[in-house]
Amino acid sequence: MKQINLNTTSRTEIGGKSAKRYRKSGKIPAVIYGESGEKHLLVEYKDLAVALKAVSGKAVLIELSFTDGTEPRYAMLKDVSRHPITDIPLHVDFIEVVRGKPMVATLPVRYSGESYGVKNENGLIEIHEYEVRVKCRPRDLPEFISIDVSNLHVGEAIHLKDVVAPEGVEFLTNKEEILVTCNAIVVEEEPAPTAAEGDAAAAGSAAPAGGAAPAKDAKAAPAKDAKAAPAKK
Repeated sequence: MKQINLNTTSRTEIGGKSAKRYRKSGKIPAVIYGESGEKHLLVEYKDLAVALKAVSGKAVLIELSFTDGTEPRYAMLKDVSRHPITDIPLHVDFIEVVRGKPMVATLPVRYSGESYGVKNENGLIEIHEYEVRVKCRPRDLPEFISIDVSNLHVGEAIHLKDVVAPEGVEFLTNKEEILVTCNAIVVEEEPAPTAAEGDAAAAGSAAPAGGAAPAKDAKAAPAKDAKAAPAKK
């Protein structure tokens, strides 16, 4: 498995105010949990950025070296808290890995190949799971689980039970879990008009373009002039 090194220093001050001071000086607060106990750390931002890029999308063992002379500890990245706008790491959690002892990890799943159903049967690939949980010794931990979908036909699925685990690795995720399927593309047809809709359409086509025929103009008879009687002298 892949392994990287990350230099750290012990962190003596804990709390929000001290964390802000550390970040301003270019150091990111971190903590490691595990069999050897909890330890608060500081990591240089530049070093952390390189490490995060190296472990992105992969399971990678990290050797944490301490400037205070403490014996190095091995760990997996557990969680990274980031600034909601800048995305800069604010805090990092590591989980300790003890060499020679079984460990539990979450591995990313990578899919490869072009499905037969997509190429020849107008199908569409749908991925249901992007991660699986495994148990193994640190030396046997793979960076990811690879699944080839080339032979997948429309209407078929790949379950976790169909995947051969790497040597020394045990799947902890439910073996019946569906990982990926190839589905037929369904084209929805417009429903045929009902009889009532057909009659209404026919009636509409028979009517003049302007709508209902205008009523004939009714000419009103002119009113007779009313001659005023001459005033009596």
